Amino acid sequence: MVIELYAFACGVRDLPENCGAAQLGHVAAVFGPAGGDTRDDAIRHGLVVQALVDMCAAVLPVRFGERFTEVTALVDAVTPRLHELEDRLAAVDGCVELAVRIARAAPVRSDGTAYMQAGLQASRAATTLHALLQERARAAVVAQSPLLHDACYLVARGDVDDFAHRVAAYGVEHPELDLVCTGPWAPASFAEAAA
Repeated sequence: MVIELYAFACGVRDLPENCGAAQLGHVAAVFGPAGGDTRDDAIRHGLVVQALVDMCAAVLPVRFGERFTEVTALVDAVTPRLHELEDRLAAVDGCVELAVRIARAAPVRSDGTAYMQAGLQASRAATTLHALLQERARAAVVAQSPLLHDACYLVARGDVDDFAHRVAAYGVEHPELDLVCTGPWAPASFAEAAA
């Protein structure tokens, strides 16, 4: 039976339905029966990874589609990278990912100068928020994006509500920004090429 790798984890307390784990030292390679390559299969993969967030101390998601012919092949592929995976899991232990996306709020009709000044003000406000959020996160990854700001933050589980509240409060103080904060998510942006 072909299996699909979902994530690497440590501190596993439980597993989602139809999942197994190959335990390699402190690292558990969580897998299940391979599905297809449809959008529904990708969503199912994501749901398993999200379920692991509540079942494990640390989770490193693996991109969709990492398949192995059997558990032995998975173990053989992972074993040479075990120390690297242990280090990555230690880096995300006790944390989740929050995504913050900032766009410029729809401008009111104005002349060119006012429009450009409002854009500069929004850009500066986005930069300031990023600096404030970095102070509250263990790490941050900023994406190349047409948005003013598109970043993911590695946040301690106990700080999630405070972090999200600060983003919301900043949005109230800065109506020139259109802010969205999502999560908590499994820390995929901090997993690099985990598989």
